[in-house]
Amino acid sequence: MNLPATLFTSDWLWLFDLLFAGFLYRALKFADWRYLLDNQIMTNALVGLVIGAFVFWQFNAGIRPGFNFHILGATLFVLMFGWQIASATLTLVMLASFYRADTDWIALGINGLLMIAIPVLFTEWLLRFSQRNLPKNLFFYVLWNGFVCAGLAIVLNVATTTILLLLLSHYSWAEVQRHYLVAAPIIVLTEAFMTGMLITAFTVFQPEAVKSFSDAEYLDGK
Repeated sequence: MNLPATLFTSDWLWLFDLLFAGFLYRALKFADWRYLLDNQIMTNALVGLVIGAFVFWQFNAGIRPGFNFHILGATLFVLMFGWQIASATLTLVMLASFYRADTDWIALGINGLLMIAIPVLFTEWLLRFSQRNLPKNLFFYVLWNGFVCAGLAIVLNVATTTILLLLLSHYSWAEVQRHYLVAAPIIVLTEAFMTGMLITAFTVFQPEAVKSFSDAEYLDGK
């Protein structure tokens, strides 16, 4: 997470920028902003979570460049607002974080793919899978789509980051293991716990703010 541009060649960085730009264009094109703006509770929740995500993105721990972690919030944003709006708003969080840290902007694409595109698309896929194949009740929704999905999304993020570091940077497997992978279980559990806790709170107290949740489908008659 937060990979600096110095680890990669400019050719790779520009390629990642183009890929992320294509992903973001598709998200913006199909985002249902009218649905969001017509739901005042959801709009308020989005503003609060964007601020919270920006704060959490500033608290990252690491030893060497590229070997750091912070909570992403991608799964929570997808469950609450849909993958398109989640992608757009998390990109704003990333832009603000880049500006605050004075990071080289050419690294925007690779970080956007790792911290936004991959966990967002994975969460969307797993959500659709669960809607088709799993029982529709609150327990399965919170446990599977919240806790489990958030943890798996971070595992996928860490795995992809590790592959990129090994293939495209100067880091060796021993360095990646010692300074990066050793701390991965902590952020996986933290992300899973935070997402599960927050999505539970929203579905119980403010279900109108959760786009992927419906009282009629998950609670009535259960």
